[in-house]
Amino acid sequence: MGVSKTSTSLGTVESKPQEEVVPTEAPIESSHNEDTVLEAVETNPQEDTVPIVAPISSYNDPILDISDRLRNLDLMKEGIQVPTIVVIGDQSSGKTSVLESLAGIRLPRGQRTTFPLVMRLQRSPCPESEIWLEYDDKRVDTDEEHLADAICTAAEAIAGSVKGVSDTPLTLHVKKDGVPDLTLVDLPGITRVSVNGQPRTIYEQISRMIMKYIKPEESIILNVLPATVDFTTCESVRMSKKVDKTGERTLAVVTKVDMAPEGVLEKVTADEVSIGLGYVCVRNRIGEETFEEARREEESLFGTHPFLSMIEKDIVGIPVLAQKLMQIQEVMISRAAAKPSEPPLRRSKRGRIPNRKYLQ
Repeated sequence: MGVSKTSTSLGTVESKPQEEVVPTEAPIESSHNEDTVLEAVETNPQEDTVPIVAPISSYNDPILDISDRLRNLDLMKEGIQVPTIVVIGDQSSGKTSVLESLAGIRLPRGQRTTFPLVMRLQRSPCPESEIWLEYDDKRVDTDEEHLADAICTAAEAIAGSVKGVSDTPLTLHVKKDGVPDLTLVDLPGITRVSVNGQPRTIYEQISRMIMKYIKPEESIILNVLPATVDFTTCESVRMSKKVDKTGERTLAVVTKVDMAPEGVLEKVTADEVSIGLGYVCVRNRIGEETFEEARREEESLFGTHPFLSMIEKDIVGIPVLAQKLMQIQEVMISRAAAKPSEPPLRRSKRGRIPNRKYLQ
């Protein structure tokens, strides 16, 4: 396979798989073939059926496990940053629906999350899914039917009767066939209005939590933006711009495209808010649709709608989003494996996060 080069804000990215992902300064031993590392980029998203799970997932497992274990040690308190994909968005932006689509499970609705929810998705060959929660040094096994109740019980144990936000994370593990190997940190939706006895400072509390997670250079920001609003007015965009002015570590997910299809193409091509890693437009599950039905409806929507069908196929659909997140995660973790004595911007060009043009 030849070598192609793409210019990014951090330098030139070489897309040769065996040289890109694992920095030569700190090689990571793995029994898997490294040729699969960047295979997600080469996957043709225009095929009739795009699997959510990309070939990269088999390589991801051991590295992702190490990253999760470091995160569980709460190293942020010691000033040590662990590579993380952080999900942010304004209230009612469709953030929960995106996470549901990636995980293939239904999450509690109508509740305002007030703590970090760490979602660890693991592909499993077993036909039966395995789901459990971790908090307060204990494990609580559950299933898809009782997951909502289990999360509510965990929330009461974490936050108690406090109506404000809590820094204590709740970890949700999902081992299921067909899900991507990903770890995401979902943060509370941004709201300026306090409800149901919340403190008047709820906006400030949520803002502090979000800034804590997205400020480190090791964090990738997954910004959920509804197509029904002007992106420049989104509070989540304003926050991400404070720590990522050029957008080089921000990926945007555009939701609710079926509600405002006319302006979507213009928004993602004009890029008025400078999203460096690009956009992915999705259609989430509606009503009582199964996730399989939702994916078929999504494919049909972007394939036949007079406006939405004009959007490039390599930036639409939940499967495309999953592939891009896994590829970014792999590069991000490998970049963090560079020598800690080197400043971040002087590390090897290998393992740098590719920009939106390279991802496409």
